[in-house]
Amino acid sequence: MAKGYFNLLALMVLSSLLIGSQTAEWQIRYHNPNFPGKCTISPGLVLNGGVSIKDPTHECRQIVCGSDGMTLFHSCGVSDLPKSCRFGNYTHPELPYPQCCSRQRLCF
Repeated sequence: MAKGYFNLLALMVLSSLLIGSQTAEWQIRYHNPNFPGKCTISPGLVLNGGVSIKDPTHECRQIVCGSDGMTLFHSCGVSDLPKSCRFGNYTHPELPYPQCCSRQRLCF
């Protein structure tokens, strides 16, 4: 059990270093006893431990499956904008995460 948590921690640290500081992260446990050791995010999305994919339900987000269903989500995070601006669409959602994070800036 401790080895699994160490592997998940190592994977999270490595992912954070590779992605950079402009990310948002959250962790959820998607455990299903019918799929031991996997992340059962939905009936059509079951990941093996240690697998990382671009989230097929979002324009630019990464999913990392750890041990026993622990799932880490990385999104593009928050950037400062002038008060007269807001974010528009992702400019290259077809690119892998985190290259897909660039967005239009709409200023008025």
